[in-house]
Amino acid sequence: AMRFPIVLIAALLAVPAVAEEIRLHGSNTLGAKLAPSLVDAYARSRGYVGVESVETAALEFEVTGKKGNSEFRGQVRAHGTNTGYADLVSGQADVWMASRPANQAEIDGAAAIGDLTAASQEHVIALDGLAIIVHPHNALERLDLSGIRDAFAGRITNWSQLGGPNKPIVLYGRDDKSGTFDSFKSMVLSDGATLSPTTTRFESSGELEARVAKDPNALGFVGFSYVKASKPLAVFAGSTLPLKPDSLSVATEDYLLARRLYFYTRSDASQEVLDFIDFVQSEQGQAVVAQTGFVAQNIFLADADPIPGNPDAYYDVVQGTERLSLNFRFRPQSSTLDSRAMRDVDRLTQFMKQPQNRGKQLRLAAFALHGSGAKIMTSLMVNDRVDFLAQVLAVKGVPTHMSRAFVGGVAVAPLDRPEARARNERVEVWLFDPSSDVRSGDAAL
Repeated sequence: AMRFPIVLIAALLAVPAVAEEIRLHGSNTLGAKLAPSLVDAYARSRGYVGVESVETAALEFEVTGKKGNSEFRGQVRAHGTNTGYADLVSGQADVWMASRPANQAEIDGAAAIGDLTAASQEHVIALDGLAIIVHPHNALERLDLSGIRDAFAGRITNWSQLGGPNKPIVLYGRDDKSGTFDSFKSMVLSDGATLSPTTTRFESSGELEARVAKDPNALGFVGFSYVKASKPLAVFAGSTLPLKPDSLSVATEDYLLARRLYFYTRSDASQEVLDFIDFVQSEQGQAVVAQTGFVAQNIFLADADPIPGNPDAYYDVVQGTERLSLNFRFRPQSSTLDSRAMRDVDRLTQFMKQPQNRGKQLRLAAFALHGSGAKIMTSLMVNDRVDFLAQVLAVKGVPTHMSRAFVGGVAVAPLDRPEARARNERVEVWLFDPSSDVRSGDAAL
């Protein structure tokens, strides 16, 4: 009579217990490939074996693995940025995947789960650029943002109106649930314009890009990481520098349509979720970001010349240096570093401690554009910011050998909106090698 309960208990004991479970809901841009890859890599880093990722439905993935009598389970639901917010607030998701920052209404609506602007809850996990793409044989190389806006709004319908041939413009865009479309609305359709109803819409970024690459009259928008066979255009707005999306212009966010990709968590996130976020932000996690086609935040040296048009003293700072792939930015009207910058302080600290960088010197060039207020106040603000950053780095054991603040210089974003103005308020980071300077001086002698 006792054998059945014993067998039943043994069977129950043989069922693996779920030791870790992480649920990520939201952005298709993040969830189609990057999020499942991050969850898979995280499970393996924790010692789980037999890890596999299965697409259980369209844009839905399950990642599983086992470790002894424990089981890992990851869930990714990637039906658009807007779908993940409610699930985070209600507790149905541990991570909200978003391809745009939380807006004020969302921040206010999530007060019960903390402050979505806090560095402990807002995590910039990758960088992307909104690429404006055309057929590879299209002769145009650059477009003004206003022309792009007018074309997608249907105000311009022929390529001849943009300096191209007398051919109709055929529009391609992402669907309404997409965070990419949210970014497009905020960054391109910024005058309240609506997307032309003639636009062919896609849930999949990959399918959109492939269609544009085959249509000689196409004009589309897609995440930079999805550009394969199509041609991305250099984008500018008024007097800003025309730049194409590439690893450096997106990493520094100097590219006009660069964007941050986010994971948001609750203030009461479990230790498992916090460990996952730490993995994503680590060098190993960011390597996964790069492997899936996005721009990682691991710092690299860039072969880049200083942009012309800045104050003369700027070129004294950057002469003989190499550009690092980050810009520090601050919260609006504040000397407080934003959530990405706080992580970047740690990344820069580790970068400078690498053997090949010992003895090299950091130089900082901080910018702010003169606004409607007194220029002296703007100058004081930007000086306070660069001094604060230098102090933060010094505390980490990374001294800054030169730092200068500039009011004016080249604009990387137009000045018509507060969030765009904030993009111009940046601190560039340059690396100087004194030993190479000595060698070049010897060679000159």
